[in-house]
Amino acid sequence: MKSPPPEGDLRPSKDDLRRARRWFGRFWSVAGGVSVRTKILGIVLGLVLLLGLGVTAQVRAVLTRTMEAQLQDQAVSVTRDLAARATDLILINDLYALHRLLNETQANNANVRYVFVVEPQAEGVLAHTFGSGFPAGLLDANAAAPDEHHHTVILNTDEGKVWDTAVPVFEGRAGGARVGLSEAGVRQAVDTVTGQLLLTTVLVSVTGITAAALLTWVLTRPILNLVHATQAVGRGDFTQRVRRWA
Repeated sequence: MKSPPPEGDLRPSKDDLRRARRWFGRFWSVAGGVSVRTKILGIVLGLVLLLGLGVTAQVRAVLTRTMEAQLQDQAVSVTRDLAARATDLILINDLYALHRLLNETQANNANVRYVFVVEPQAEGVLAHTFGSGFPAGLLDANAAAPDEHHHTVILNTDEGKVWDTAVPVFEGRAGGARVGLSEAGVRQAVDTVTGQLLLTTVLVSVTGITAAALLTWVLTRPILNLVHATQAVGRGDFTQRVRRWA
């Protein structure tokens, strides 16, 4: 009776090796059975697709991280600016001017989904841009301590992810400012770049296949002529001649 492999041993077993050899043999039997022209076309197409899809995935990942960092910086900048401009309006209880400030902040920033100002200790909402109704649970979803520079959380909503940033107003004694930036613009930009890269990959693939087809025709033409002449000689026809070319 064979003893089981030691725990943590990641070396492949004999069965795994036999299975891998069997699959490799099947693959090679299929790959080796096609013509030289098909092999060259397959190699060219595989390399182009591998390079194109790899570059697309890498660019998409880097672009997503970069734009998310910029979105977070924008959220902090907009919220802190709002908190600074709203301090005097809150202290003198000028709610009309405060509403105008919130609406202007949302109108001047395309990614801003909502803006609102909360009372001290988050007891209620002083002003917001939601119109007639304030979403339930949003008030308690995020808060910044009086000594915090800002506090950002990512909220999952029906419209996608929203970067909610809270900033204390007058060290929390006048409440706090909250701004929510939608991630939709970032996703749209990333999807647009991804689509363009995939389109470029398709165009390069078509060009590569066309060039590979021409190359294989140039390479296989003298070989095929030699094969036909050899077969004729095998039948006893010694009149066949192969033209030497390139």
